[in-house]
Amino acid sequence: MKKTFIFFGFLLLSLLSNGQEKKKIEADKKVSYVQYAMKHPMHDWDAKSTANKCIIVYNDKTSAIEAVAVIVPVKSFDSGNSNRDSHALESLEALKFPNVSFSANNIQETNNQLTIKGNLTFHGVTKPIEVKAKKTATGNNLKIEGKFDVNMKDYGVEPPGLMGVRADEKISLTFNMVFNL
Repeated sequence: MKKTFIFFGFLLLSLLSNGQEKKKIEADKKVSYVQYAMKHPMHDWDAKSTANKCIIVYNDKTSAIEAVAVIVPVKSFDSGNSNRDSHALESLEALKFPNVSFSANNIQETNNQLTIKGNLTFHGVTKPIEVKAKKTATGNNLKIEGKFDVNMKDYGVEPPGLMGVRADEKISLTFNMVFNL
């Protein structure tokens, strides 16, 4: 819980530092999601979470996203197969490391394409990453979507196995966040 407060603390500081044109906006959980995809020689699968908490600091004056913070409970991913999900929770040591989180305040935009440089914390290990995303604004909605890969071994996770064969080390993460301005 303490980490959650620290994690979102930078957002409050960012909001208080530069006047009223900045606001904190939380993603709409009804339509926003984070999804991972994995490959195994015998089959591929994906799992989706809509239980994430994603907050951006948005500058009304410049229409820029100045900061982002995302937290996703590991147990919230659903692959449609409860045995596979249980095995994933065990492999990821979800009781010890219950959340995956990302935070960034280095966001560059060119022609609605975002380059987001921040820190990903997965399995208790924090590493800097760069994420490419697309920003789409329609009416009062702002959508941010993108995809990036993570190597499980870089974060101290042994890929899960089936019948003595391990899955690929790479996890492909896809996100789609919708904000009501």
